[in-house]
Amino acid sequence: MKVYGDSGNFRTQKVMVAAKLAKKQIQMVQSSPSALVSPFGIVPALEDGKIALFGAESVSKYLLRDSEYFPKKLENEVDQWLFWGEGHLLPNVLCYVLPSISFANVGLQKLEEAKTEFYAQLVLFNNLLADKTFFVGERFSFADVSIALDLLPAYQYVLGDEARAKIPNINRWFMTIMNQPAVKEVVPDLKFISKPSTFNEEEYKKVQAKFTSNKASQSQKPVDKKPSKKEDQEEMDAADEALAAQPKFVDPLSALPPGTFVMDAFKRVYSNEDTATKAIPYFWENFDRNNYSIWYSEYKYPEELKQVFMSCNLITGMFQRLEKLKKHGFGSMCLFGTDNNSSISGIWIWRGQELAFELCPDWQVDYDVYSWKKLDPTVEADKKTVNEYLLWEGEFGGKKFNQGKIFK
Repeated sequence: MKVYGDSGNFRTQKVMVAAKLAKKQIQMVQSSPSALVSPFGIVPALEDGKIALFGAESVSKYLLRDSEYFPKKLENEVDQWLFWGEGHLLPNVLCYVLPSISFANVGLQKLEEAKTEFYAQLVLFNNLLADKTFFVGERFSFADVSIALDLLPAYQYVLGDEARAKIPNINRWFMTIMNQPAVKEVVPDLKFISKPSTFNEEEYKKVQAKFTSNKASQSQKPVDKKPSKKEDQEEMDAADEALAAQPKFVDPLSALPPGTFVMDAFKRVYSNEDTATKAIPYFWENFDRNNYSIWYSEYKYPEELKQVFMSCNLITGMFQRLEKLKKHGFGSMCLFGTDNNSSISGIWIWRGQELAFELCPDWQVDYDVYSWKKLDPTVEADKKTVNEYLLWEGEFGGKKFNQGKIFK
């Protein structure tokens, strides 16, 4: 099964994620597909025996047909989001992004209009996600993958700190999807930007000169010459190169003194031994309070919590978005109460003495909806709190325990 396209392009990445979800092996081919496979030269395109398809949505649907990510009974709902993303969201994304990264020159007025229209769409989008974890039903589907990757260029280049602060629901959902295992395997680590990219006339001229040079060199190639492997591969255009480029993640906690507490060793004891008789004593015997800290967190808006399963999804989503904190962090979050009368709180342990989330923009999607209090391991009341959340048993200040989730 061959898939033609550039693996660094977000459209092709949709197909690659679909293949991961479907557990199907695909052969990526960088050269252009033949007219029999893709009559208009559109990529990504698929060739599977006698079957030939082009376009990210149609190829992905073929790979995922009748799977849990494209279920037959919810097919129409998934389709509607794919159509909306391709026909309404993505045009607005690219109309704003491409001029902003100097790969199109539409004039400042047109660029401002594109920006205004895109942001207006995001406001509606953000309101829609206020009470949704996923787009279709209560489960992750390919609709989420497709829309998230349509938004990827915006997060890479134009959604800076100020813009993201206005769309917390989109941020929460977006990072939940980007941290799904199949998506993470395909899409490199995403680092949020502080300020949006802006059009640069000199950069635009360089891009145009490169395109002109490429076209001239291609027209001068002898038609009877057998192309080399390098020449045979389809070169990424400049826009695709920019959209594919992503900075590498740097863990700010790795630069801090390691101390004597070995987080991995504690996690192994906690996972494999009895919590009360082994894990908790091990923790207090080995905890290094000079180089590690313990924090109590509590969800600020319990009145917004409705169904228990939705509250659990809130915790799970936060854990997924904090995946890169796992190396030096541990958390136990608990849900208390019942439907329409619940609360969320927990304890967190990580390297360093400061609030970890403030050290990395990637970790800031959820932390501001929780209150944070640093615990003192020498105070008996604080030690009791830690023990209760590690054990999932105790008084919990009078709160009725429902269930818990461990971040490790």
